[in-house]
Amino acid sequence: MPFLLASCSGYYPVEVDTVDRLTGVWSDWTGATVEFKEDGTFTATGLDKADVIGWGCTGFAERQHGTWSPTGTYDTVTFDGVDCEDLSLAFYGSPESFVFCFTRDVTAGGCSHEFSRDTG
Repeated sequence: MPFLLASCSGYYPVEVDTVDRLTGVWSDWTGATVEFKEDGTFTATGLDKADVIGWGCTGFAERQHGTWSPTGTYDTVTFDGVDCEDLSLAFYGSPESFVFCFTRDVTAGGCSHEFSRDTG
């Protein structure tokens, strides 16, 4: 299993505009996971640890699920019952191998927590 140490800021934006490119389980270095499903929903664990999502979001301990919609180099994401506005998923890397992060500024090109697809 490869371990990615570099920051997203060194990557190029990647267009992810179909559901099948994102479905599956993704994880970051803290052990947080996100499972994207074909019906446009997701379920996550550990997003409340180590400030994975970032400042300004509250209520993750109990509600780590919601909906997502592919839109290109970022996705819109909404958490059910969680106060977290203007949050997106940004994609960086290459079309064959990319990572995503939760961000409020998709143009900044930086991630504090990169999620990569679980291959096992």
